Amino acid sequence: MEHQEYLGHRLIEVALLPARVVYLIAEGSTSGFRAAVRAATQRWGGMTEPIIEASTDADTVAAAELIRVADVQALVNVNADPGRARELADFWNLPLVALDAMGSTGIWQFTSRPEAACHNLIGPAADTCFRADPEGPLWAVAVAGIYHAPDEAAYQSPVIPAQDTLLGAAQSTGATALQQGMAGFQEHQRSSQSVHDELPIVVVVARPDSLPDVLWFWNARALRLHVHTEMPLLLFPDDAPKNWTNFARDIRLAQVHSGLRVQPDVVFISQSVAEDDLHEAAHQAGLVASFDHEIRHSRLAEAPEPLTYAINLDVSSGWLFDRRWGAMKRSGFHQFAGPSRFDVKLPVTLQHPAAGLLRLAGEPFNGLPKHPVVARMITEQGRGQIRFPASWHGDQLQMPVSLPWLDWPRLTLTIPKLVEVVPRLLNETTNRFELSTPGKIGVTISQQSDVGALLDLLVVESLTALKTERTEHFIKALDHRIPGRILLEDAKELAREFGGRMDRKFRSATNALNNWRPQQVTPALERACEQGWAERGLGLDCEQCKLNSFIPLQASTGQAVCPACSAPDRYGRDNGKSVEIMYRLNGFIDRAVDNGVLTHLLVVAALKERAPDSHFLPGVDVVFGDGDTKEVDIFGVYKGKVLAGEAKVSASEFAKEGQIRRDVELSHRLKADVHVMAAIDIIPDPLLEEAREHCRMAGLELLVLHEPDLRPRLAEARTERDRQAEAQARAQQSRRRRP
Repeated sequence: MEHQEYLGHRLIEVALLPARVVYLIAEGSTSGFRAAVRAATQRWGGMTEPIIEASTDADTVAAAELIRVADVQALVNVNADPGRARELADFWNLPLVALDAMGSTGIWQFTSRPEAACHNLIGPAADTCFRADPEGPLWAVAVAGIYHAPDEAAYQSPVIPAQDTLLGAAQSTGATALQQGMAGFQEHQRSSQSVHDELPIVVVVARPDSLPDVLWFWNARALRLHVHTEMPLLLFPDDAPKNWTNFARDIRLAQVHSGLRVQPDVVFISQSVAEDDLHEAAHQAGLVASFDHEIRHSRLAEAPEPLTYAINLDVSSGWLFDRRWGAMKRSGFHQFAGPSRFDVKLPVTLQHPAAGLLRLAGEPFNGLPKHPVVARMITEQGRGQIRFPASWHGDQLQMPVSLPWLDWPRLTLTIPKLVEVVPRLLNETTNRFELSTPGKIGVTISQQSDVGALLDLLVVESLTALKTERTEHFIKALDHRIPGRILLEDAKELAREFGGRMDRKFRSATNALNNWRPQQVTPALERACEQGWAERGLGLDCEQCKLNSFIPLQASTGQAVCPACSAPDRYGRDNGKSVEIMYRLNGFIDRAVDNGVLTHLLVVAALKERAPDSHFLPGVDVVFGDGDTKEVDIFGVYKGKVLAGEAKVSASEFAKEGQIRRDVELSHRLKADVHVMAAIDIIPDPLLEEAREHCRMAGLELLVLHEPDLRPRLAEARTERDRQAEAQARAQQSRRRRP
């Protein structure tokens, strides 16, 4: 067996839940509502599956928010117009399936019949559970559901109550088929705080067949918290509240159990019953009207106080919040550099369902981009365990599974390294790719040295000052000789081939950078030498052959000798005093700086300083499926997101017509999450605003890296330099004034 590197023990959060759907019915269709309820009642957790009318305003922001919070996986068309159903499915970004085609292959299949999760739906205890008459009033159908037991258990299944009024108490105690089908399914994390988000008891009062009321109730209940709640949301026909014996007493019992009083105590909601009738019913039930328009929380008083109520108060904040669905359990995971196997510990349920969605989150997935190809990389070694492609659900890895799967409960995951992920990401979006010339040079430098040294004060400036002006010098000379006759790209290629025949430049710390003192420049030059980017030496200006030569320090001798003509001479001195140390870039780095690689590596260094676990390619040539060829300066993974963008020596390059638009379009085409816009100097605000607008339209985050980010110590050093220069000037002026 091949030895695999052990990377350590990790924790994974394992959540199990049913795949769920949203049902689309024709506007005003009571038969469609009954059909949707019938389908939902036969599914594990079906009480949390919304039902929406295909009205003209179904594509509003409110409907989209309801669907987003409900976290459904597909749209089921019950009896709506197929064209309208397709429009809404596209608007909500959901797969579409017809009600009579739900047996076909799709993610909506990964659920169970409710009795697979709860034994109370069939067997001796089932006669304590109620289901609605399929032809009964709509309110009863919405409360209890239309349940059909499997043929072999039809004689021991939920019963239709002799009187619909029995459903009032049943929904308060969880004794309906819909509520029993929630066994083992709940939320395990939510964005709101429990105490402050407690709601009054909400009572929907409806005419027996009022579709608007039962739809409001159904969808509100679908999203209401399903753990630690006491009588949170109830539906009654219009004559029930005034006939509900001990209505106030039941409310007090619920409050005593929670220890918290929410005022008003009860909110009545209705679209079919007049407010005067609701007030009358509330008074007959012993409630006192509340004139507060906001919900208040308090601890229960020792002496009972009158119960209060309000009518049609907005209580949607009680369910329109983000949460993670499904019961959760933490499992230990021993991670290796390769396929890693661990025994899944499922959350406790009364029984194991036949299928569901397994959602995994935790340390092993931190830093990985949540893209489909990465999900496939993680699960491709465990294909026998899943029958449907894995995907990402936020930061959770979602695996549709049948239970038990092959090799149950062992699960095989392969957590890829970012160096493996980045090429796969490019393979997904391009026909082919390869490192560009700057990219190849940059990767070699990154492997041989610490590019983080570029962030040190004056290192970039020093390397740039020591650059031999090959390309720019060659192109200018060529344009002077034959102006306008050669394309810029062709000229650059000629410069790469013939421009390298110039001697490399060398300078001392005294004259490497204008306006900077040697004490400031020397540490930067020495840092470059530490990384192997530069070398120390001595200068020799030969009196005989008139050539200025660089003598590497290790090649220097006691008697200076010109390497060109062998004439004896003397090494260059600092102001005629001691021998002066010179600095010169090594040939590879000199070519790298001349090719603009320095900017790419500076951006990579800044990104990795912010996120050490990131990985980047500093220049890639890509060819898309249509034959279009592009070059991207930076591509990689940054803080778990795909990043692409451009790095310029000067921000003025972004001011070219259409440049920013083309840059953002390329990042979007590469399916990046973040577009980086980088320049060594300061990028003006108008260019930043243009980039923000293009990124907004493309759905990309914008990350700006310019002088304050790439050379953060430079501004402070400039201020200190200027302050010292002013002090020196004042001192000289004072000396000149002395008699």
